[in-house]
Amino acid sequence: MTHENRPTNLLDFPGAAALERAGRTGPLDPAVEARAQALILEAIAADASADVPVPRFGRRRMFALAAAVAAVAVGAAVLPVTDFGGGGPAASASASEVFTAMADITLSDVANGQTITGAVNAQKLTEAYWKTTIRTWVEGDKAHTDDTYLARDKVVIKTYDGRTVTKENPNGTSWPVGAGRVAWDDLYTLPTRPDALRRALGAGAKGSAAEQTVRQAGDLLTDAPVSPKLRAALYRVLAATPGAVVKEGVKDGTGRTGTQISWKWKEKWPVHSDHNPNWIVQPSTGRLLERNMEPGTNPGHISQRDTYLYAGPSKTTG
Repeated sequence: MTHENRPTNLLDFPGAAALERAGRTGPLDPAVEARAQALILEAIAADASADVPVPRFGRRRMFALAAAVAAVAVGAAVLPVTDFGGGGPAASASASEVFTAMADITLSDVANGQTITGAVNAQKLTEAYWKTTIRTWVEGDKAHTDDTYLARDKVVIKTYDGRTVTKENPNGTSWPVGAGRVAWDDLYTLPTRPDALRRALGAGAKGSAAEQTVRQAGDLLTDAPVSPKLRAALYRVLAATPGAVVKEGVKDGTGRTGTQISWKWKEKWPVHSDHNPNWIVQPSTGRLLERNMEPGTNPGHISQRDTYLYAGPSKTTG
């Protein structure tokens, strides 16, 4: 039997009959639904990163199994499964789906009292510092890992070679938003409605408003103590930002597997070199694992990586 005449019944797996008999159920709890969607995205990513080629029928079956696992997670609710036909491509999530799932996970964690996304409220943050551990690699140099402790009026960097570098900031720590900047204690004033937040991030753009939105959203998501609602809103803004391409099963600089989301800009960024960003994200946790860059003149060639190993509040720099 060849793959051309193999059976293609997507419900041909153990336990499928029970799921089919369950029929329709009532509306799902949003938190549980977010978990289920993330499970499917992770299964797709794992499939895409497999070293052994999988027949086309095998991919359809694997996606069905992923949906079944998600159905178990939500209490045997029947989830939609897409059949791509006899010779169709393997399932792949869109950038909008990935970012929407990450937004849902961020808010569901708050509802469940969990903190896997690392989102906090800057206004209520009692710890003195926001700590990030970043593994940095630039083409031509060796990779190194530094700890950065950001405070309201300074930044302390503990370098890979044992040095401690402190830079005072009398004007206060702030982040670019639109044509201006927003201070640490004013982060909570940013809108959490996606449409209003998009306007704030894209305001005053000298080039592409979409590019400015992506860059500023990335800075807030990786370097700022933003609240869960703001973090989710940033993901929803990105879900509606055009120009993104998704690639499943991509490894970051430390070997973690995630989903890569890439943007290629038609206009050069007005203040620095022509580089296009790739993000590697983990939909099941709502985390951004890495931001890397490739020259616009050499697509597919990674020239720099910032891999995020930790982000969260810290009482001291010790």
